[in-house]
Amino acid sequence: MSGQLTADAGKLSSMLMTNRRFFKILVILFITACSRPPAALIPELPSPSGRGVGGEGEEGVRVSSTIQPASPTAAPPLTPPMPIETDPPSLPSPTPSPWRVGAAQGVPAELVFSARQVANQQPTLFTWANEGPADVTLTLAAGAKVAEWVYAVAVPFATVTDDTTLAEVITAWQTGASPLGIRVVDRSTLALFSQLWGPPAAIEVADKTELAARLWSARPAWTLLPFHQLTPDLKVLRLDGLTPLEPTLDLAAYPLVATISAVGEPAAVSALLAAWPGPTTNRDTRLLTRVAMTGVTALSRATAYQMELQSVTTPGAAVAPLLTAADIAHVSNEVSFAPNCPYPSPIGDPIFCSRDPYFQLLTSLGVDVVELTGNHVNDWGAANLLHSLDLYDAAGMLHFGGGRDLADAERPALFVHNGNRIAFLGCNPVGPYAAWATAASPGARPCDYDAFFNQIAALRAEGYLVMATLQYWEIYDYAPTLQQQADFRAVAAAGATAVSGSQGHHAQGFDFYNGAFIHYGLGNLFFDQMDILGTRQSFMDSYVIYDGRVLSVDLFIGLIENYCCPRLLTAAERADLLQILFRASGW
Repeated sequence: MSGQLTADAGKLSSMLMTNRRFFKILVILFITACSRPPAALIPELPSPSGRGVGGEGEEGVRVSSTIQPASPTAAPPLTPPMPIETDPPSLPSPTPSPWRVGAAQGVPAELVFSARQVANQQPTLFTWANEGPADVTLTLAAGAKVAEWVYAVAVPFATVTDDTTLAEVITAWQTGASPLGIRVVDRSTLALFSQLWGPPAAIEVADKTELAARLWSARPAWTLLPFHQLTPDLKVLRLDGLTPLEPTLDLAAYPLVATISAVGEPAAVSALLAAWPGPTTNRDTRLLTRVAMTGVTALSRATAYQMELQSVTTPGAAVAPLLTAADIAHVSNEVSFAPNCPYPSPIGDPIFCSRDPYFQLLTSLGVDVVELTGNHVNDWGAANLLHSLDLYDAAGMLHFGGGRDLADAERPALFVHNGNRIAFLGCNPVGPYAAWATAASPGARPCDYDAFFNQIAALRAEGYLVMATLQYWEIYDYAPTLQQQADFRAVAAAGATAVSGSQGHHAQGFDFYNGAFIHYGLGNLFFDQMDILGTRQSFMDSYVIYDGRVLSVDLFIGLIENYCCPRLLTAAERADLLQILFRASGW
């Protein structure tokens, strides 16, 4: 019995030992199964950086894990960790190809350049299509408007004709018959209007840098050209009564406006419009300035007498709309205002003064700058010139070519308008000595030509367009003398933008020299010289300045009536005078 118990106890002990080993194995297996497998057993997903788990793969699959590194003091987890999670796989998103940008025939070169610039600066969005199909195209066809390009009909400055019609221009383009003469255009303009009006019947093509010279050599001749490419040696013709030189022009009514559009894939069109750096026009009125230059003003003697009989503002009735519309209106007032100036005599003597109430004429004309180079500024005494300067200052009118002393007389009148920098300088080479300013007394600026030329050059270097005036010897002839030509051209050679003969009681001819426009004599604006036709003919030169450059000079021509008051010439009178002046100018 005891033996059997011993044997049974041995069996039980053996079974318990076996069960302990089995239980231990189970515990080990359980612990192993609940532990994180070695990193080497977790497959890596592809990653552009090669970082494996947690990176963003090339296929767009993201890998995330809830497993966090354990703290050295943290208790072991009571529950099994969450399994590794992955986002569901998705199809790869292809990178879109850049939109191809192109331009159709006739699109102005400046706009093509801007489109290429967009493509170069944003290569992930755009690429330039030299040829073949494009996703978005600049064209003259209807589409999303990118820009408006304004054109003008122009002829050589020495042309009597002042206007034309759209019907005449289109007929001349399509048939070759034109009362304006030979047509000469540059290649860009030819391409654009060929798209709009069809191929021309006959035409001459010139490089735009040679266009004006070709027109002059072919006179009579005319051209179509973009507004911003105008030059002062060309005259802009009114088209059906309209001119792009007028800042208030309604472009909707003007026929020579080309609309450049973008057409193509809507998303590409929208992206191009959003990236467009400009330009959106070649005629931005925010860059436009008009300067009106006039001839002799002397509110005295018979002119003053008529002002007393009628009204102070009567002499300006015809010119007021032009001067008040100018951004900078100039007068050359040769006579000082004086509180003690007597009531005028229609005959009188050559000692001049103006009564103070006459100053209202200048304010009614919107005068901005007064030239004081005249040889009568000190006729009524230096004190009255100082009094006149006080009137100008109080009215906000700048002055030049004369002043409170020599230093003031030498000081330019400076303007900045719509980004255009304009300087006025003037001098008097004639005298008399009593009219000249000194270091201690007021008067006109004497002409020290070396100093004058150096000042012009310095102002040009500062970016100013210099309007230079000379109170020259009085010449009662339409043609300038050889010495006058030499002296005025020397001013132009120094860098003047314009040279204006303020002395000219008699209207005189024109010149172009060293890029400057020269008018040798503008004639009287307000004065009583009625004895010959040439002293009654009155010019006002309207300079159209755009983006720092003179584009055109528009001529107003009047005829003084009743010893005081210029009126607009009739068409026949204007044609006769222009023919005389063009011949006197050697044209």
